[in-house]
Amino acid sequence: MLALLLAGAVLVPAGRAGAQGPPGSELVAAVTSAYPGIGILGVAVAHQYTPVAGSSSSAAAEARSAQYAADNGDTADNGDAAARPFPAASMVKLFLAEDILHRARIGELTLGPADLRQLQAMIRHSDDPAASSLWVRFGGAGAVTAVAARYGLTGTAPPAVPGQWGQSTTTARDLAQFLARLPAVAHPADAGTLMVWMRTATPVAADGFDQSFGLFGTAPGLPAVKQGWMCCVSGNRHLHSVAVVGGRIVVLLSEVPRSVGYAEATSALTTAAAAIPLPHQP
Repeated sequence: MLALLLAGAVLVPAGRAGAQGPPGSELVAAVTSAYPGIGILGVAVAHQYTPVAGSSSSAAAEARSAQYAADNGDTADNGDAAARPFPAASMVKLFLAEDILHRARIGELTLGPADLRQLQAMIRHSDDPAASSLWVRFGGAGAVTAVAARYGLTGTAPPAVPGQWGQSTTTARDLAQFLARLPAVAHPADAGTLMVWMRTATPVAADGFDQSFGLFGTAPGLPAVKQGWMCCVSGNRHLHSVAVVGGRIVVLLSEVPRSVGYAEATSALTTAAAAIPLPHQP
């Protein structure tokens, strides 16, 4: 594994006092307003729980922490669009990786070095052949269903057509909740590994696609990112971008007609991401 966080850590919310940047509602309004009118954009923001080294926590305390995050964190979204199920494209790779790491952790399966290399490539390079191999060998549809149940994701489901993993569905709200609860629900070492893979995503994907759009191209510092793109489900093109910046999660899911090319669609998502307000000065 690339990164290990201390096991048995107590989890605390980033909270409003520890938040970086403007209130979530302000961020959502700015991003939504800046998005060109070429399609549909789902936006959701939240704060991620982080482990405190040297402390201990029971499973019950972790569950309470996750519930507190859902009820009291600085979360915001753009309503119906944030709750709208989109074809997940490569966002589903996050769910697949988390479930495989989880099942290995509890002894349901064994991962070798080649499996870990595929998991890493699937996240860092958005490697589709690696995702297809892992999906088939480790029951991808079941993985999506299991993650949805463990994280309380109500708009996330496996694909209607078996094997078409990119046609799994999810919502901006679900992705924000998944990433917010990741340190509380997953083993700390597995959550840390997934974050490192996201933080070291490559600008160019395995298939040659330029990943540096949306939040990848605009978020400050060293964000943990995952990008997604696909064409064409129901005649539409989908481009997605998620990032964890400090303790804040930002999710952008977009759908445009097939007539809108990738260049215009990625530019629109980058324009929206670039509108995120800078942190307020004290």
